[in-house]
Amino acid sequence: MQSAEDNRTAIGVVRKPHGVRGGLKVTLYSIDLDTLQNLEQLFVNTGNNWKQLTLRSCQGYADFAILAFNEIKDRTEADAYRDLELFASQAALPELEDGKFCLDDLIGCEVVDENQTSLGKVVEVLTPAAHEVLVIKQGETELLVPLVDEWVVAVDITAGRIQINTAEEI
Repeated sequence: MQSAEDNRTAIGVVRKPHGVRGGLKVTLYSIDLDTLQNLEQLFVNTGNNWKQLTLRSCQGYADFAILAFNEIKDRTEADAYRDLELFASQAALPELEDGKFCLDDLIGCEVVDENQTSLGKVVEVLTPAAHEVLVIKQGETELLVPLVDEWVVAVDITAGRIQINTAEEI
């Protein structure tokens, strides 16, 4: 989700083209619409290289946004961006309040249960429609944990540690 060498943070994923003028329907991660509207440049990794996009317009809805970029002129061009993540420069994003974090910050954190037993490290954060899901790996074992208050008790980004409730406790 984050490209350390480019200092970029993933802000959303393109779901599909929208309209005939090259709009993109985007599921946003943990960025609000006001912050997004103040960004001029976004980036997409096409697999071979980074492409810079200039935000032309932004409309927000309950669970998605419609974004238009100067570089994407029609639906055919927009279709090439389907399922790709959009990134913003970390320098362009506002500082987070205490206790807040970006999803990228969770990657690499150790996950422990209520007895402080290590369950592994976060290797990925999935973003299905309902809520984010932590992918935790320890050796060959993979555990999926919803990023919701009932499961996640505490997140300490500075210490790189996340405490969760186990299924028996919920």
